[in-house]
Amino acid sequence: MRQPSEFDLTLRSGTVHAQRFGPADAPLALCVHGLSANMHAFDYLAERIAGEDRQVVAFDLRGRGRSEVTPLGSYGLAAHARDVLEVATLVGADRFDLVGWSLGAMIGITVASVAAERLRSITLIDHCKREDAAAHTAVRQGLNRLDAVVDSPAEYLAAIRSAGLATPWSSYWERLYSYELGPHDGRFSPVTDKAACVEDLDSPDWDRVVPAWPKLTMPVLLIRATVGIRGGFVVTESDRDAIRLAVPTLRLVELDRNHFGVMTDDRSVDAIAKLLAEAV
Repeated sequence: MRQPSEFDLTLRSGTVHAQRFGPADAPLALCVHGLSANMHAFDYLAERIAGEDRQVVAFDLRGRGRSEVTPLGSYGLAAHARDVLEVATLVGADRFDLVGWSLGAMIGITVASVAAERLRSITLIDHCKREDAAAHTAVRQGLNRLDAVVDSPAEYLAAIRSAGLATPWSSYWERLYSYELGPHDGRFSPVTDKAACVEDLDSPDWDRVVPAWPKLTMPVLLIRATVGIRGGFVVTESDRDAIRLAVPTLRLVELDRNHFGVMTDDRSVDAIAKLLAEAV
C-alpha cells in the first residue's frame, strides 16, 4: 500500500484535515473517528482495506487533530453529520460506505437519519446509543489527558500506554497519540480541543440516536467489544439486543477486545471488508 495523501477541505462549518488511502476515483469508504481521537484511528483498517478498487478517507473532526477549532455551539452529532455529507460530496462521492468508531458511529446513525439514500452501508464500531454509566465516566475522565503539558512525546505516550485502555499497544496507537501533540511554550500539549469534546459528549443530539435506528435500512455491521472499560460497556448486551430487533439488516460481530482493541483486530478488518464487498 502506497503512503496516504493528506489534504484539507473547506466546509461551510470550517476547515478539516483528511487523508486518503487508495485512488481518488474508487468507491469511497468514509471513516469517522471517536470523541477525542483523530483520523489516524483508522490507519490499521485503511491499510488493509484500501486498494485499487477502494479508497478509504478518514478526516479529523472539527476541534481535533489538524482540523479547525470552531466556536462552541458549532459541534454536536447533527453538525458533524452535515460535515460528513459535505466531505463525501467534496471528494466526489454521491454514495459511500460509512465506518464510524465510538462517537463516529453515533454520527453515522445521524447521517442515516437525514440522508440514508447516500449510504451503501454503515459500520458501527462499538457504539449504538449512550454507553452505560461506568463507561461514560471512563470516557469523560479520559478527556483529562487533553490538559497535559509534557517535556517530550515519549513522556506523553508512556502515560497513555500505562493507562491501559489502548490495548493491545502498538505503533498504531503511538501514531494516533503522537499526532495529537503540538508545541506548547517549548514543551508539548494535545492540540485537540477539550471543550469541543465535552460539547459533543453532552450534546442533546444523543437523545435522537435510538429513534433514528429505523432509518438504518442499508446493510449495517455492529462490532461489539465484549471486554469493558473501567467496569463499563459502550454497547451493553441489552443495547445489542435492542438494536438487533430494531434493525433487520444488522449483522453482529462480537470480539474479546475492549473499545480500543477492536480497532486493530484483524477480525474487524475481515468483517468490514466483507460488508463493503457485498454492499451495492
